[in-house]
Formats: sequence, C-alpha cells, structure tokens
Amino acid sequence: MAAAFNPMKETPETVGTTFRPMREESATDAAAGAVRRPRDLVDRPEMFGLWGKPMRAAPGVDPTDAAFIAANVQHWVANAIREEVAMSLSNLATLLPSLDPTSPDMTFDHIAQFRRGEIPMTLTDLLVWSRRFEAVRDIVTSTLADRPHAGTRMTPPADGGMGPVITTGRGKAAEG
Repeated sequence: MAAAFNPMKETPETVGTTFRPMREESATDAAAGAVRRPRDLVDRPEMFGLWGKPMRAAPGVDPTDAAFIAANVQHWVANAIREEVAMSLSNLATLLPSLDPTSPDMTFDHIAQFRRGEIPMTLTDLLVWSRRFEAVRDIVTSTLADRPHAGTRMTPPADGGMGPVITTGRGKAAEG
C-alpha cells in the first residue's frame, strides 16, 4: 500500500488505498465519490446560514478539520447573503437574473442548497457572491488573509459562548 506522487501529473498515485499522507485508516472516509454535506459537520445543522454566529463542530468532527472550517465559512457566506438580500427588500428569485457573472450552474435550486449547507460552496459561488455583496467579499478576504478578523474566528471563544455575531455591518450603520 505504498503511495507514490508523480509531480508531472500533479495527482497522487496510490496502490490499493486512498492517498492519505497523515491518516492511517480510511474507514472514517465517506463512501467513494460521496460528498459530505457542510451542514452535517456543524452542531446545529438546522441553523446553517440562518444566524450570524459561528458554528461548533458536530460530535465526532475535529474542529481543525479543513472540511469543518470550510463549512463554517460557507455558513458565514450564506448568512451574509441572507442578510444582504433581506436588507435590499428583495428575494433570491428576483435577484438571480441580476447576478454578474452569470453561470448555468447558478440556479435557484443550487443557491438554496448551498445556503442550507446541503451542497458544498464552489469557487463559482464565491466569485458571484463576492462580486455582488461586499460583506461576502470581506468574509472571503479575511478568511484567506494571514489572520482572520473577529467575525471569522476559526476556533470557539474561550468563554464557551457562541462568539461574535456576524453581520454585514450595514444594519449597524443604519442604526447609528
């Protein structure tokens, strides 16, 4: 079960098992070809994309797992989209034709599944939504920056609370 890496192909070649440089067993993997739903990685899947707080890892999910961190980022993006659409006094069906750039994959059903955490967010989603909403752009840039800002904390707060409320900031500006 030795794994060799061919840099010319830029993909791992494996013999009899999935390439796993750090893990010893593949028993914890999902079925071959199956995609883990982001909402299944968080402790409150019914709230995915519906509240402005970071999610904790579901039981059995390592909070340092990149898939969990990506699920949390997707939750923040979905929440920001929900807030921005609500603040524009519009809805997704009305907004969909105005998205730039357009993509045949950007359907109402796809957006709804992505926002509920039923399917993973794609680069197309990030591109479209970050061009449309500054709040999404802020989440993406802070997540990819050297250090995330307070609204995109990657670990649970020390006090055991749910952390800061994630908001687009437009609501605060309107109040003050």
